Amino acid sequence: MPDIEAMAARILSDLSALPEEKMRLDLLGRRLSALEPGDAAKLIDTVYKKGADDKEARRFRALLVNPEGLRKALGEDRHRSIYHASVQLGLRKVSRLFTDLPPRKTGVAGYEKEEEAKMEFITLGQRRAMSKSNVKDTIDRLLSDPDVMVVNNLLNNPRLTEKEVLKIASKRPNSAQILKLVSTHRVWSKRYEVKKALILNPYTPPRISIALLELMLTQDLKLVAEDKTLHSQVKLSAKDLLNEREGK
Repeated sequence: MPDIEAMAARILSDLSALPEEKMRLDLLGRRLSALEPGDAAKLIDTVYKKGADDKEARRFRALLVNPEGLRKALGEDRHRSIYHASVQLGLRKVSRLFTDLPPRKTGVAGYEKEEEAKMEFITLGQRRAMSKSNVKDTIDRLLSDPDVMVVNNLLNNPRLTEKEVLKIASKRPNSAQILKLVSTHRVWSKRYEVKKALILNPYTPPRISIALLELMLTQDLKLVAEDKTLHSQVKLSAKDLLNEREGK
């Protein structure tokens, strides 16, 4: 029988030595794929049971926020087999991470305010070019744009501030694709308030919200658990995590 604790410790150590997320995801995919599906599920569960102050475990958990990244690193067949193993073993936290559920609410990004609606009459090519502008007023008017490339350009724009990113992350309605973009951005996804805004947005895919819950303070988990606008699985996950932290 493999020593899951020892393997988890070795993976965490090896991941911490790599500088880029893609490299860490590739390594994680290779290591998990080399294990039996049940052992891979147990290893993930072992890491998720580590304390919130464990930096290496937090880095591991942050990798699993991006569902596409994990699926690509593992391959479809291995991803499916680990999911089935986690269900059979009763590892609910792991099985939720391997399940893509539709958001509690669905919608598309778009301009709503009268002063912003004029942007819809500007061609997509022009809006994409404008999203690279260093003019603050231009950036503000594009925050509700429905085009993923426009939003991606905005997120990479050095003039963008956390205040504006929070407007994108908390916008309702919003498209799942844009919210995924924010949740995996190399800079903004690391900001606590951005993570919190994504979780509290019922248009965020539940799989992303569930992964982000592990990075939340207890006081914010309580908000999530009581929020009637959120997906039931997100609320259940928050309650389970609260019970774990309270030793129940």
